[in-house]
Amino acid sequence: MWVVAHRGGAELYPENSITAFTQLAHLGVDFVECDIHLSSDGQLVAIHDDNLRRIAGIDRAVADMRATELATVDVGDGHGVPTLAEILETVDVSVVVELKTPQTVQAMERLLREQPKYQERIFILSFYHDILLYLSQTFPGLHCGALLAGFPVDPVHVAKTAGCQMLSFEFHGLQKSYVDRCHAGGIFVGVWTPNTVEEIHNVLAAGVDGIGSDRPDLVMQAVKGGWE
Repeated sequence: MWVVAHRGGAELYPENSITAFTQLAHLGVDFVECDIHLSSDGQLVAIHDDNLRRIAGIDRAVADMRATELATVDVGDGHGVPTLAEILETVDVSVVVELKTPQTVQAMERLLREQPKYQERIFILSFYHDILLYLSQTFPGLHCGALLAGFPVDPVHVAKTAGCQMLSFEFHGLQKSYVDRCHAGGIFVGVWTPNTVEEIHNVLAAGVDGIGSDRPDLVMQAVKGGWE
């Protein structure tokens, strides 16, 4: 079972912040997860929204700011918006990377070519399956997972045509029979974001392989020995 700190554990620390990634790595999670947009100067930066309004109270688009500008914006922990490279150099744990836009693919390719060591530490997710297929073909062995908002008739075909080893679903409505169908085709199943004890219990009972949660501490407790 993979325990993934979704957005660095967004109910525990400011989401997608260096503080979150550092603290959750110490918790013993298997992965920290971050959302990636592209800055105006082509840097991969960790932030969920395409605008700073919600996270920092600044009505500016991420794509209109340089990475150095974004680094000065307090995201809630006294630090700025980190780059993906900064996260990878700060924590030892592996990183799940959700590419939020198609524009991120060239910068991701450049990063993986310049720093091939990152290929073993990154697991890439996206709703843009063509990005995943391109990256998996460009970097054989790179771990990729296709994000889905629903349950297609043939999930194994969806995963394999995107060059992926995993499908990742929003957890509501996921049944064990569907997980079993994915497993029968050699595809791992991840979910996001069960955040209560009951929700976590339900997805564990469904037999999923990975849980991305804003409360990774609860998932860790469940995986290590159950709840009292």
